[in-house]
Amino acid sequence: MIVILSAALLSGCPGREFATCTGPVATHPEGMCSAHYYQTDYRGSGQVTQVLVKCSELPSKPGGNVVAIHSVVHGVGLKWLSENTLEVAVPAGVALHGQRLGDTYGGYPLQYAYRQLQAGEPALQGCGLGKSGGT
Repeated sequence: MIVILSAALLSGCPGREFATCTGPVATHPEGMCSAHYYQTDYRGSGQVTQVLVKCSELPSKPGGNVVAIHSVVHGVGLKWLSENTLEVAVPAGVALHGQRLGDTYGGYPLQYAYRQLQAGEPALQGCGLGKSGGT
C-alpha cells in the first residue's frame, strides 16, 4: 500500500502541505493549448517535476501529462514550435517517466519534440525548489 501511495503522490497534483512552485506558461498565438510545469517536494515520498498541457478551449479531454522527472533540481524548457508542436527541453541524464510523444485533445493533435537543456537556459534553474534542496 505504501508503494502505491508513493507512486500516486509522484504522479498526482501537489497538495497544500508540500513545497511546490510553477514554471512559466508557454503559449502559441495560433494554438489552442498552453503548457507549463510544476515542481513539488513530497518530502519522504519523493520529488517531481511534471509537465502538463491545458487545452481549455476544446470541448473534451482538456489536457494532460506530457512527462515527469523525479527531481526538482532543474526545470523543463517549454516552447511551442508551431500551434501543434511543443518543444520539451529536459536536463541531461535524467530518467523521463510517462514520456509521451504526442496526444490528441478533443480532435486537436499535439506532438512533443524532446531535446536536452543547454547551459545558460533559464529553465535549468527550475522554479525555485532546487535552490533550497526541495524543502
